Amino acid sequence: MKDSVTVSRRAFLAGAGALAAAPSIGLGQAQRVFKIAIVGCGGRGTGAVKDIMAAAERLGHKAVLVAAADFFPEKAVTMCKTHGCDEKFAFSGAGGYRKVLETDAEIVLLATPPVFRPLHLEACVKAGKHIFAEKPIATDPAGLRHFLKGVADAKAKNLSILSGTLHRHSNRFLRQIGPVQNGAIGRILAGQVYRCHGGIWVRPRRPQESNASYLCHNWYHFWEMSGDQATEQAIHEIDLANWFIGRFPKTAMAIGARHRRPAGIGNIYDCWAIDYDYGESVHVQAIGRHIKGCSDRCGTILVGSEGEVSCGGKIIRFDGKPVEYDEERIKNRHENGLIMEHADFLQGILAGKLLNEGEQVAMSTATTIMGTLSAYTGRTVRITDLLTNTDSEFYNMNARFTAADFERDVDVVMPPEGVAAVPGKE
Repeated sequence: MKDSVTVSRRAFLAGAGALAAAPSIGLGQAQRVFKIAIVGCGGRGTGAVKDIMAAAERLGHKAVLVAAADFFPEKAVTMCKTHGCDEKFAFSGAGGYRKVLETDAEIVLLATPPVFRPLHLEACVKAGKHIFAEKPIATDPAGLRHFLKGVADAKAKNLSILSGTLHRHSNRFLRQIGPVQNGAIGRILAGQVYRCHGGIWVRPRRPQESNASYLCHNWYHFWEMSGDQATEQAIHEIDLANWFIGRFPKTAMAIGARHRRPAGIGNIYDCWAIDYDYGESVHVQAIGRHIKGCSDRCGTILVGSEGEVSCGGKIIRFDGKPVEYDEERIKNRHENGLIMEHADFLQGILAGKLLNEGEQVAMSTATTIMGTLSAYTGRTVRITDLLTNTDSEFYNMNARFTAADFERDVDVVMPPEGVAAVPGKE
């Protein structure tokens, strides 16, 4: 059994900082109109449409919405109305994305609950579309492998994939990444990741609502739909650790619990702590919490042999010497990372230097899933357990339903609700 994973160093070092520094239209160059479509018209999808339109405008071009899809028809209709798209191109239901792919959209933005990302990516690649795939890209090991297959197929078809790990396109991180990787804090020895804040929305089940509708309406609170808090939210801070260290961890050992989630709602934890082992005696401790009335903290700190970096903040050397940040890399870039990630994406398409961040976001998603499954089971999880080691108990520790089940004539089987995973044995 081959028990290793090969991932290019580029997946961790890529920051796309060289692209989209300034508007791209020169003398005699025509304005490009990018035809875009959105699948998933909730808050993140709504934001993504606005961001890519702003990015196109920044480059001197234009992005227009030609189709929208959401499980709930009113959301797709609202999206079309808001952006001047004919309502006949507002599609609904779990299979609405298929109708989107029949349109002349060049770029498809994927912003549904994460469980749908691998299937939707596969369909987009087959249809020859460039893709924005919001993070995270899966909720279980099978989904990870499914997504990575789609990434490889996209590369073979020369299609671009932008991930939702926007920090890699944000100025406050881009100005630090070069100095840190060039030794500004020496060899990285350890780190801390925090994602602690209050809870989020709760959408109780409505009368006569189907399982599929309820799961889509209340998706965050189910591991099968969201991947739990570490995967759905803390992936940003964990991705920073992977990027700055330059590799992903080999193992994860974690604990977690469910204390204050609303009674009877969902099945995820509301707090967790993970020890990530990156090899070479480098450990990163990650903690997260979704409980109101507690101390809040969000960020990533890495400590090296000669100093430390608060990612997005300051680099401090222990000897007091000043650090020269990479200001040239961020020259003329927009301060809004949400807009800049799309500007980099579009500039890559214009210049024929396509971004493909699929592998990068998949491996950071894998990092978070390692931690979640370790907390749920109380066992140490290796990255290879999720991706290559078919003999591992974690290789097939997958959700009881897949995205395809939402398109069937029978209702999706509900997972247990109001309870959470209990690790260990009596």
